Amino acid sequence: MQVVFKRELDKIELENIKKFCNSVDYCSIEQSVGWSQLFYKSKICYFYLFDEYGIKSFSQINEGVKSAQIYFGPVCCEKEVMITSINEIIHYYKKRGFYYLGIQMYYKSGYDTDYIEYALNKLHKIKYIFNNENTKSSIEINLDDTQEEIFKKFKENHKRNIKKALNLKMTVEVMKDAFELASFVKIYLKMSKVRSLDEDKPINQIYNFLINNKKGEVLLIKDKDNIILGGAILAYQGNTVRYLIGATDPDRYDLPMLHLVLYKAIIKAKNNNFKYFDFWGFDHFADENDQVFNINKFKKGFGGYYTFFAKKMNINLIPYGYVFYKFLLIIKKIYWRISIIL
Repeated sequence: MQVVFKRELDKIELENIKKFCNSVDYCSIEQSVGWSQLFYKSKICYFYLFDEYGIKSFSQINEGVKSAQIYFGPVCCEKEVMITSINEIIHYYKKRGFYYLGIQMYYKSGYDTDYIEYALNKLHKIKYIFNNENTKSSIEINLDDTQEEIFKKFKENHKRNIKKALNLKMTVEVMKDAFELASFVKIYLKMSKVRSLDEDKPINQIYNFLINNKKGEVLLIKDKDNIILGGAILAYQGNTVRYLIGATDPDRYDLPMLHLVLYKAIIKAKNNNFKYFDFWGFDHFADENDQVFNINKFKKGFGGYYTFFAKKMNINLIPYGYVFYKFLLIIKKIYWRISIIL
């Protein structure tokens, strides 16, 4: 197999990579070409592995100061190819004099993940840390269940809220135009301000990316007068629909909005022959006083089961590489705070 590392992809490479990523059972939105640029200013390096039959592995790599990160990649179907891919990436960044490489695989915990970790740990010094940043988990629903079985597993409070929303003649529709997008963005910004969220997600760009690449959609919830109350942004990840972002009007918290949106999203995903619905992100380390704790509780109310991703691999490319990486992050934060004051 041949290995390629590039800063820019030509048209044929881009087409082949998209074809490969669309052919696998699972490809996280983070590994879709162009997605990272919506959120990060870091340089992107593209890696792919191929033989005479085509591409076997692909990854977008975010580069910082002497450090690199892979978010839910590399994308590949075979554990031996995953091991080869990660080894090639490690050797590449060692040659370039990088200190640290962080890899969050998309593989779930299980035999294949254990096998990959065992093989890599025999060759490289890898550090594992047990916190929310380095130990990712989620809530997932198996869409092979019938609609009745899925609904039966919901908490009673969620069932009541869904029925209440339907009785109030609230409806869920796919976002269809710029006016509805502007209304959703306005609600998202209002909600973020009320809840003191420091997140500034580029909703317009996210929506355009998902639609242009056929990687997702937005479901809106409206009241009986057809007024938009909020909605959910959903991403397609191979055989999985992922709940990406939700927003509801803080002035209408008397209404059960997201309950109905997500219920409809689950059923729509099932009807469209997806295999799983992923609520994406369950913080087992959240304190009961933390806002995230209530988000966890809300997601778990839809039933589902816990899934655990492979633990993040913090790879020292030089002695104490991870320590240097964390030190540089601290310096960066201090510089950022000083720049704001000045």
